[in-house]
Amino acid sequence: MRRSGTRYNFERMAGPGRRKAAIVFVAALLAGLARSVLAQPDLEQGLARVDVSLRRGDLKSAEAQLRDLARLHPKSFVVRNNLGALYMQLQRYPAACREFTAAADLNPQIADVQRNLGACLFLTEAFESAIVPLRRAKALDADDPRTRYQLGYALLMLNRTQEARPELEYVNSKMPGEERTLFALVKLYQSEGNQDKAAAAFATLQRAHPDSPFVHILMGESYDIQEKLDEAIAEFRKAIDLAPAMPRLHFDLGFLYWEGNRLAEAVPEFREEIQSNPGFAPAYYYLGEIALTQDRPSEAVEFFKEAISRRPGCLGAYLGLGKAYARTDKLSEAAAQFEQANRVDGNQADVHYWLATTYRRLGDDGRSRAEMQRFESLREKAKATAAGKLPGSDRWANAACLSPASSAPHRSGESQP
Repeated sequence: MRRSGTRYNFERMAGPGRRKAAIVFVAALLAGLARSVLAQPDLEQGLARVDVSLRRGDLKSAEAQLRDLARLHPKSFVVRNNLGALYMQLQRYPAACREFTAAADLNPQIADVQRNLGACLFLTEAFESAIVPLRRAKALDADDPRTRYQLGYALLMLNRTQEARPELEYVNSKMPGEERTLFALVKLYQSEGNQDKAAAAFATLQRAHPDSPFVHILMGESYDIQEKLDEAIAEFRKAIDLAPAMPRLHFDLGFLYWEGNRLAEAVPEFREEIQSNPGFAPAYYYLGEIALTQDRPSEAVEFFKEAISRRPGCLGAYLGLGKAYARTDKLSEAAAQFEQANRVDGNQADVHYWLATTYRRLGDDGRSRAEMQRFESLREKAKATAAGKLPGSDRWANAACLSPASSAPHRSGESQP
């Protein structure tokens, strides 16, 4: 399985200093935005204590303090916004989105809050939903390149390239030569099939930032498309050397090893991704697949459960969990997982194959025959569809636990250029 050369990573675009920069962003909100709206001295004092905790790096205390302030001051959009920003740093994205939504409801006229909500929704892969607050942020402050950048990338994730182009080109005009924007433009022009512009943007990126990890990511993708696996691995290694904390780099390197059936080398990369990016479901999924391949079904069960807890819509994780249960003769549990996979996407032939085989083992021949018929029908349709595709046209579409958009180009981060 080979991947397409067009991938996005919304987290990655924040660059190596993403976590540190984001903490400063929370503190800046407390120091700036908060003071413009405070009306109660106890709230101001409480926010100052949070600021001290953040500066010490004591996120646990900062969270407790913000939760107390949210309870005491339920109408403060500043508190809810900053609690959401803190959850972003902890990669607790659903909780962060809830707080940003509450903040936006309390005061919809703050561009920073709308932009934060859009970035958070993006990280939960609710790309269409992210467009709404990002457009609101743009309406409130059309000159802010952070908003225009995030809006452009969100549109690009949805393959709405005509809408994305003016946003990203605007940012490039205001901040020419900015590393992440150039990377975004390469991906945009690749998506449009405009290889001349993509090459020009890459040349500018390489000239302005010769040591950029994004240069090596793009080189690695190019080698991967050419099925030059060793060269692709070498480029991703260089990117990791330059930006070891960049989200998804270790996963992508692990996936390259997975593609080459170099499982012993893939495992430490997936584990490294989990250490730095614990909310990233695909790393757990592939560790589960490797455990299953190596006949460790009980261990695989735990990895697949972790993947599902982080991305409940991950079809592959339900199938993997069902297979792991079946391997240990827990057939009722296996059937339950395959049935859940059917609810996620009943048009995948594999789902019905595993339902058929499991029902047969459970002695339910009638349901087994029905599922096998469904499997045969879907398999024939899949063959007909595949016959009309160009080779390599969606090489990475089957990477598990990634949405169709996020298994395309690397997604950019919730911070800004």
